[in-house]
Amino acid sequence: MTTKPNTKADKKTASEDKAKLKVITGGSDAKPFREIIPPEPHVKVSDKGVFYIGVRYDPTAKRHVEDEPMRLCDRLEILGRGKDESGGHYRIVRWNARGDRQERTHAIPLREIGDRHSWAVLREGGLALSSSKRPMEKLADWLQTDGPDDMHSVSHCGGWNLGAYILPSGELLGTPTKPLFYNGDRSNAHAYSASGTAADWRDSVARLCRGNSRPLIAIGAALAAPLLHLAGLESGGFHIYGTSGSGKTTSARAGASVWGLPNEQILNWDSTALALANAAAARNDGLMLLDEISQGDPGAVAQAAYRLFNGTGKMQGDREGGNRKMLRWRVFVLSTGEADLNAFMRTGNRRTMAGQEVRLASIPADAGAEMGAFERLNGEDSPESLAKAIEQAAKTHFGAVGRVFVEYVAQHQGEIAKRLRKAIKMTNQALPAKTSGQVHRVASRFAITGEALEIATEAGLTGFEPGEARAVLHRCLKQWVETNGLTNREETQLVEQVEHWFSTHGSSPRFIDWDLAKKNIATNPDGYFEPMSINCAGWRRRSNGIAEYFVYPGVFKDEVSLGFNHIYAAKVLGSAGFIKVTGKEATMPVTFPTGEKKRAYRFVKTDRSEGG
Repeated sequence: MTTKPNTKADKKTASEDKAKLKVITGGSDAKPFREIIPPEPHVKVSDKGVFYIGVRYDPTAKRHVEDEPMRLCDRLEILGRGKDESGGHYRIVRWNARGDRQERTHAIPLREIGDRHSWAVLREGGLALSSSKRPMEKLADWLQTDGPDDMHSVSHCGGWNLGAYILPSGELLGTPTKPLFYNGDRSNAHAYSASGTAADWRDSVARLCRGNSRPLIAIGAALAAPLLHLAGLESGGFHIYGTSGSGKTTSARAGASVWGLPNEQILNWDSTALALANAAAARNDGLMLLDEISQGDPGAVAQAAYRLFNGTGKMQGDREGGNRKMLRWRVFVLSTGEADLNAFMRTGNRRTMAGQEVRLASIPADAGAEMGAFERLNGEDSPESLAKAIEQAAKTHFGAVGRVFVEYVAQHQGEIAKRLRKAIKMTNQALPAKTSGQVHRVASRFAITGEALEIATEAGLTGFEPGEARAVLHRCLKQWVETNGLTNREETQLVEQVEHWFSTHGSSPRFIDWDLAKKNIATNPDGYFEPMSINCAGWRRRSNGIAEYFVYPGVFKDEVSLGFNHIYAAKVLGSAGFIKVTGKEATMPVTFPTGEKKRAYRFVKTDRSEGG
């Protein structure tokens, strides 16, 4: 059945078609239509792989024909294009690895396509590629120019992005406002799987942990991690310390079960700074579990902690010039170890920076109920059986509750943000008026941890009574304040250092005895006395049975206040009643029994237990 052309354009098209279809006869130059439109080189993707099909001229057939297919690689699907925050462009591809047939996706930077690095990444992911030069050139051409151009936003960090939440496995929770692709570290992806339902977790892990402050701190930290940005808080966390068998690791595993397999999420403090940075970026807005701080070197741990809590990776130059975009993150760290952070640092003759102690608040695993980390047995016969029950439950039911919690948060972000800020405000207002800013920061972390548990309770994820978990966290904050005080950690550290210095040197021959010198001068016929003191630090005088010390400025600066600015140290010690300050100067002019006149720091007490 044919139709007649109705317009001039239709008639013209029909005429052209007839010309193309007409077979030219009457000579050796006759060519059929198929030679007028010869085949073109192209790439074919099938279950057998990706093949390049070229074109050659066949002199026998006197026309162009397709070459034999040239294999480039295993089946590889182009999903689209991508662009990251720094403007870099990508090609997003998907394949199934040989052997386990596991699906893999990756965003290849356009500038790397054709480089050995890009091929190495694909091979490492189980994709078999040709090893010959020409097929690889054709594969590079195909990846850059063919396939769909659907644009994706490429992210190198996990956490909240475009309204969705990215797990370290790359799994998206929720629906992003536009196509989103995670291209960060997935080396620990298997740890973020799920087993059972949120109800299973509630009826097992949460039930067993109920009323037990240390496991609840860990679970609260896991739930608070995706809330940090809503509360406007920086990276930080808790360090649970205690002897082996105290329940610290059991508590940490209970918290880790919120997001996946507990044992598989554990990272080590002795990892390189770069490895921790990559892991932190993958766990952005998430929980970062670090086990056994004592396994690391104090110096390396100090550097890693500084970078981890600073929230930025190491600046690196780009091979094309300029600098690479730095990784940034915000994480809630849950750390364990046999010693608190300060004691651990001292094993390497290092002083813990106050910022580190504030960012990673140390909490003893012993909850004070003579049951290690536990205060309630919740139906079990002993603390040991409770620990085993918690660990078994965490290995059986994991990952589902975190996913449900994120969905709940995504639906109530505005309301939850206001609620978190209110909880932080109320917690800090309950502290004494002279509480330092550092203590307020720790209190804010306790507040958001408790409120995260309350939000999960309202979502039906814990089985607790309203207000129950918050009360437990407030009790933990009170215990922390009783141990660490309300002042800045720098001030506390300085006072502790001064007390230690005087306990070591205060009664030593480094101090000349004032009263003995006066006696010797009085009994010396010449009225002269040369005190003998090696590495002299100053003078010691007793008044009403209490010793006071005159410390030379050089000793104060180089020893007593070592590691601190000496002007700041004198001000703090003056305010604390250690140094007698008259006027604007922290030092005072002193005439010693020998007649020598010098300026010195006058210590009227050397321990906080003394009066004054």
